[in-house]
Amino acid sequence: MMKTTVEGLQGSRQNLFIHGEFTPPRSGQYVSSHDLTTAQPWYEFAQANAEDVDAAVRSTQAALKNSAWRRITQTDHGKLVRRLTDLVLANADELALIECRDNRKLIKEMRAQMRAIPDSYLYFAGMADKLQGDTIPVNKLDTLNFNLREPIGVVRMIIPWNSPLMMLTGTLAPCLAIGKTVVVKPSEHATASTLALAELAIEAGFPPGVFNVVTGDGATTGDALTRHPGIAKFVFTGSTVTGRKIAGNAAENLVPCQVELGGKSPHVVFSDVDVERAVNGVVSGIFAEAG
Repeated sequence: MMKTTVEGLQGSRQNLFIHGEFTPPRSGQYVSSHDLTTAQPWYEFAQANAEDVDAAVRSTQAALKNSAWRRITQTDHGKLVRRLTDLVLANADELALIECRDNRKLIKEMRAQMRAIPDSYLYFAGMADKLQGDTIPVNKLDTLNFNLREPIGVVRMIIPWNSPLMMLTGTLAPCLAIGKTVVVKPSEHATASTLALAELAIEAGFPPGVFNVVTGDGATTGDALTRHPGIAKFVFTGSTVTGRKIAGNAAENLVPCQVELGGKSPHVVFSDVDVERAVNGVVSGIFAEAG
């Protein structure tokens, strides 16, 4: 079972997760994460600098070439993802409590999310050995022409605070299933559940370097990640302002960037609408989870 718990996090120091181990930041700096209902410190998370980021990226690059990850079959990739699925489901209640305490969303919603997340892992676990290349006919009898799908390389994800594991799963699950390696930076406002997931990744048996977690603020950690030349693709969910900066940094290295920005809870209200129902819909669309 997962060692990370709500009670265990109280007053603790949470380190970076690099190459299969929880390691302290090179700077020795930690940042307090506060309980939003009391404004009191809950735990501390590591402030990763450019050196920490470089170590995490190099670890994921090495894992891509390591026989322990690259040379196992697609079916075995799927088996590892299924093990992680089972572990997430077994620890769903504690993961829900951690996220509820960290971002103060409603426990009912967090529990529902933790029971929905395993379905995504299962879906992509089943897809792991179903992705195929094509044999392409050419106008030469003595030539065989085919394509082969291979991992793009290291994927970097920056995820938001409001539903960390749910937002992470949509990208992490397919990456793990098809053999990519990943560096994740959770929001500095809610880091605990992503670090708890890293603990489950160890238990599931993923080789060191496949899944790394660096914590810290956007100005230092996030900027170092988005400028690193060893990243093959960026995935980000958050504000439009930050998205512009990330896309600009990605463009410097000619790296593809997938971003989901702004546009929170838009509504279109027509003239024949029931105004009372429309107002309730608008309010619930943005404030339903205000606690």
